Amino acid sequence: MGRIFLDSVLITLDGAERYFLRWAEYLLVIANANPKYYPRIASQSAMMRKLSSQTPSTFHEALQLVLSFHHMAQLDSRGAMAFGRMDQYLYPFYKEDKKQGCIDDFYVISLLSHFFAKITVDGDVQNIALSGVKPEDGTDATNELSYLILKACKLIGQPGGNCSARIDFAQTPRRFVKKCAEVIRTGIGYPAVMNDQLTIKALTDSGYPLEDARDHCFVGCIEVFIPGKQGPWADSRHNSLEMMQTAVEWLAENEKYIPDSEKFEQFYQKFLSLVSAQTEAILTNDTAQQSKYQEMAEEYTSPFLSALVQDCIGRGRDMNNGGAVYPSNKGYGIMGIASVADSLAAVKQLVCEEKRFTARQLSLMLKNNFNNFEPERKELLTAAPKFGNADNYVDSLGARFVTDLAKVFRKHKNAQGGHYWMLIASNVNNIGGGKIVGASPDGRKAGEPLSDASSPYFGRDHNGPTAVMRSISRLPYRLCPGGSVVNMKVDPKSIEGEEGIDALASLIITCFKLGGSELQFNTTDRETLVAAMENPEHYENLVVRVSGFSYNYTWLDKEVQRDILARTEHRV
Repeated sequence: MGRIFLDSVLITLDGAERYFLRWAEYLLVIANANPKYYPRIASQSAMMRKLSSQTPSTFHEALQLVLSFHHMAQLDSRGAMAFGRMDQYLYPFYKEDKKQGCIDDFYVISLLSHFFAKITVDGDVQNIALSGVKPEDGTDATNELSYLILKACKLIGQPGGNCSARIDFAQTPRRFVKKCAEVIRTGIGYPAVMNDQLTIKALTDSGYPLEDARDHCFVGCIEVFIPGKQGPWADSRHNSLEMMQTAVEWLAENEKYIPDSEKFEQFYQKFLSLVSAQTEAILTNDTAQQSKYQEMAEEYTSPFLSALVQDCIGRGRDMNNGGAVYPSNKGYGIMGIASVADSLAAVKQLVCEEKRFTARQLSLMLKNNFNNFEPERKELLTAAPKFGNADNYVDSLGARFVTDLAKVFRKHKNAQGGHYWMLIASNVNNIGGGKIVGASPDGRKAGEPLSDASSPYFGRDHNGPTAVMRSISRLPYRLCPGGSVVNMKVDPKSIEGEEGIDALASLIITCFKLGGSELQFNTTDRETLVAAMENPEHYENLVVRVSGFSYNYTWLDKEVQRDILARTEHRV
């Protein structure tokens, strides 16, 4: 196997070399046909010829190599590959060129802007990690290039160049956090901001060495990844709220046999047992399916990527067959955490403690989708506390559920020996997930969307953004090292001027000090979103944050547009 694999790597790298040479020849043809631009295009041809077999020696060459690799990966049918920590691996080239006087920041911004303009037309989510800490000593890694990449993102302002800023609240310069806030304020929905200290701790708790944990980046939307040392990610969704109505029916059948003091605890344990069994079945089936492919790993090879992943060449094995330092992980995005927490709180307070309803009455309401029970539904919506309002009664139930469910995931390994990681993320699947779930005790009707990832259920967070921060920060994200998502919508008027930028930066830092994991923002006002739905032809370039990615608002499905519109608009 080793010799065959290594031969395949040589073949694919030979193909990569020919790819560069074909571009060099093509550019020379174009140069000869355009005498006015001959020097510039001919120099680009020479650069591609050099990169076919030599390492880059300038910033321009290094950036071109990154883009060319990206295109070759796409030709290899690889999507959402991500660009990793661009401000770190390109910085030595930038620094040396600046030292030699070869470039200035205007030139770098021009190159980066062309780079982002190019990747935005590829129709793929490409995550770029900025800032964070240095792997060797944990000191702040923010540099001049971190700011320039942010500026280029802001100038282009289109989805595709999906940035994620790693924020160490103790070290990352406040100036950098404010620059992130400036870009967020434009409405493009990125950078997403990530709690660096929390993520590193979660990774080391999962067994990764500290130096590699410090060097993490993100693939796809928010999925945490050790660059250059493991195979590609995969993920799916997990719908816990499906089990809620069954648990309520169980309580209705058994409540007369259960002492009042034990009623909620027994209900919770029943719900947890149902979700745990659901999860065990999903993971067991997933492992069985993966094992079938693992048995045929020699037929599912990736020699091009394996050539760049440690330690595939040293081990003589493909990354899909034990060549990578770390096996691939698979994430399961848990949808509807707030829906679960709100439902548990409603049962606990209104059924088990205050006895406003019996479990039998609640079960009847849910089975009938609240038809002829509208007053009771309003009571469920308003009388019980809701996640997102800094009320520990409900927040602690969400935290307890995440803690207990994470234990189930941690018992399993995938077919490669990697982790099954519980994510708190839904993308836009909270909409489809809601369609298959009946009415729930929080007052949600059958078919309505679930809550989105770690976010409060839209419209129920009434106590302002700092209350949201306190609620979401109570979830145990250290048990979900693969990533999480919190979508917030902010009134653009509240972040105007220098004071607004400073307030948004303070909100981010405070959230991470409290223990929050991730934040991403929409800053387009409701009136604009409504107008875009009514007259899409006038808003074709309106970009919003959807979930772990940004997209043109008018291109989204109407259900997704309404989901974004329904989010609470906070004043910072």
